[in-house]
Amino acid sequence: MNAHAQAPARILMADDEEIFLLATADLLRLEGFLVDTARDGFEAADFLRENTYDLLISDILMPGNQDLDFIRVASELSPDLQVILVTGYPSVGTAVQAIHLPVAAYLTKPILFEEFLGHIRRAVSSVRTQRAMGRSKERLTGWLEDMDRIQEAVRSAPQAPDRQASREVLGLALGNIAGVLLDMRALFEMTLEQDSAPEHCTIHTCPRLAEYQTAVRETIEVLEHTRSAFKSKELGQLRERLESLPRP
Repeated sequence: MNAHAQAPARILMADDEEIFLLATADLLRLEGFLVDTARDGFEAADFLRENTYDLLISDILMPGNQDLDFIRVASELSPDLQVILVTGYPSVGTAVQAIHLPVAAYLTKPILFEEFLGHIRRAVSSVRTQRAMGRSKERLTGWLEDMDRIQEAVRSAPQAPDRQASREVLGLALGNIAGVLLDMRALFEMTLEQDSAPEHCTIHTCPRLAEYQTAVRETIEVLEHTRSAFKSKELGQLRERLESLPRP
């Protein structure tokens, strides 16, 4: 395991439909996520006050979330938190309200789990990237402040500078530089993870779909040409062609 691998993403799920809530949470835990569950907006708000999450998955029509009030509270408690809304009763009104909130996706039940998982991973990646960049910005600001302090110390005592103070300030500056480099490394590794994510086939988008389609067309053509012969060179080549296809 990579020693620099990030901690598992932490997710808060809020839904008053208990079967959906618990079943989905269990599936996400099997995927490696840490998941807390809340039965309404009030309980979920308490979780947000006490913990830091990478993602909030919330029902729309549940106690404590009238007119998406809970989502607004959540964005105030954790401004950089990504939100995925799920509902069994989609409406134009809630969709329009969601546009003005930090909502990464608006999904309707029943949800295809693979599609759901894709939205979750993109949202988690987005918030972690934003947080890493925020940390880098804070450290760079601290670095500039430290450099100003060093410059002021030199100006105030050009003949006999306070060496101890200078060492302390320089140590802080170097610490900030090291922190920025670590954040840049984390961002780079996140980019590599996204680029190396496995390709999954679906009905509409499959990285091997064209190859499969070509093989099927060739199969049909060969069968038509060899209808009257049980054995043929073409059938042998077709068998080799099909056997060489990558396994799905």
